[in-house]
Amino acid sequence: MTGFWKFAGNGGKERGLLALFILHTLSKRPGTGYDLLKEIEEKTGGQWVPSKGTLYPVLKQLEEERLIELSETGARAKNIYVLAPKGKKALEHIKEHRRGPGEKLVIYQNLLAEIFGQEKMVLIGLGMEIHALIHELPPEKEHDAITVMEECITRLKSI
Repeated sequence: MTGFWKFAGNGGKERGLLALFILHTLSKRPGTGYDLLKEIEEKTGGQWVPSKGTLYPVLKQLEEERLIELSETGARAKNIYVLAPKGKKALEHIKEHRRGPGEKLVIYQNLLAEIFGQEKMVLIGLGMEIHALIHELPPEKEHDAITVMEECITRLKSI
């Protein structure tokens, strides 16, 4: 059984949310630890910024497991990391089994409802269900889904 913010990779090895984000980000482009921290800060609106003492040990562990590689040392001795082939496979495996993370989000939603009340939880639940359905869409249906979602947003704004 995986922890709440843990995701099973190849061979059952659990990955935390931070490690998963690092693999995902490095799959798009090389980056430094500082780049990763800034991207997390930007994407979370500053609500979650791991400390350097949290990030760098995760980078070291991913490097030791050969999921990421040091591609070069840039200006001011900054290490620039890239996703290794083994890391790409691990990330693909986690994404292929994404139902688990979606189910975890529903559990999290239920905990929040217990703590904060049910007032908007029906709406939030519907939003989470839409989120899960989006991830299951085949690529050829994505354009249709965009149209539906844009119509939905327009109607919600008019309420």
